[in-house]
Amino acid sequence: MPSSHATSIITDTKPSLVSTVTSRSGSEAGTPHKEANGSVVDGKPETPTIYTPLRLLIYDIWVLGIVSTFAWGCSVASYLLPLFRVNIRSNHLDIGVGTGYYTSKAGIPSSTRLTLLDNESGALELAKRRSHRPDARGVVADVLKPLPFSGEEEADKFDSVSMYFLLHCLRCATPEEKCIVFENVARCMAPDGVLTGANILGKGVRRDNWFARFIRRGCLNHGVFDNRDDTAWVFEEGLRRCFAEVETWVVGSVFIFKAQGVKKR
Repeated sequence: MPSSHATSIITDTKPSLVSTVTSRSGSEAGTPHKEANGSVVDGKPETPTIYTPLRLLIYDIWVLGIVSTFAWGCSVASYLLPLFRVNIRSNHLDIGVGTGYYTSKAGIPSSTRLTLLDNESGALELAKRRSHRPDARGVVADVLKPLPFSGEEEADKFDSVSMYFLLHCLRCATPEEKCIVFENVARCMAPDGVLTGANILGKGVRRDNWFARFIRRGCLNHGVFDNRDDTAWVFEEGLRRCFAEVETWVVGSVFIFKAQGVKKR
């Protein structure tokens, strides 16, 4: 994958489905609840819904097509979707599912166990519908807190995890605090599991063009982004603490990463 920044393998080293996301009657806040259909529903975080149905419908064309390519300088079709596609394994977790673009475009085998996680049930509804996987689990959870997977069942140990365009949307968190996500994810991964993802940086990247300045200002002012201080260095260090092998790239203003081999703690 060509890039303007690369880190070699280091050793030592979207918004975001529906029938499976149902009400939580009978469960306490913050306690995972098993539904009859096999889905897991965690307590819904008390955050406003940013991605309304209308915004979700235009997300693929506008954000993943026009904005990513011409504002952030990183084509989703050329860089991110291929990385997502080649790192799908037998038990996959997609975090921050957006409109379900990646799971709908990647050609995930029917034999792959699929779990979708987001903090908005509306986004989960759309993403699950688009995935054409009625057996997929939908999980509502806050990624800055321990994820609602016991680790005792086979379905709760993921051998591949994806999180695309997630970190720059996490609000009221410093870059260092956002790295807690890597720790939370690593705890529910198989020892040889692989994590891939990408996010838009706020510092240490090329100077924004006029289009990028316009988009970034609007996203920051409306609370869609919270990434003014996000740098590749902080996220790479966070990944190194959790995984034995880490590869990173910066393409335009986008930090892209692949990490595997969960470190023992």
